Amino acid sequence: MENNFNIEVDKSSKKTIIIFIVFFGCILLSTIVYLIVTSNSSIKKQLLSIERYTRVIEIYNNREEHNFLYVKYSNGTQKILEFPYQVGDSVSKKKGDSIEYIFRKDSIIENNFFEESRKNGYLK
Repeated sequence: MENNFNIEVDKSSKKTIIIFIVFFGCILLSTIVYLIVTSNSSIKKQLLSIERYTRVIEIYNNREEHNFLYVKYSNGTQKILEFPYQVGDSVSKKKGDSIEYIFRKDSIIENNFFEESRKNGYLK
């Protein structure tokens, strides 16, 4: 029992199929480019919209989140530890600015959100 799958297509059908494939490829490519461009701008908008004026009061392993390190701020918020804060650090970030300032004892540490996002592969 031999299956023969030879499909014969005339020249006008081949032309139609090729045009369809090229058209579909162009739509797919433009969609990918659009998503890359808009995702970068939406990530930048999210980073710029963060406003934080608080103090680190605790760093702990969150058992409910696979023991990831979390930081607890004096304003009651709790977030995953994204920067090596220390207990007692004062954190200041103005809305619209990409730099977060960490006041630790006698020093000021600048944490550039855009640079950190690029290092982690979120921004291109």
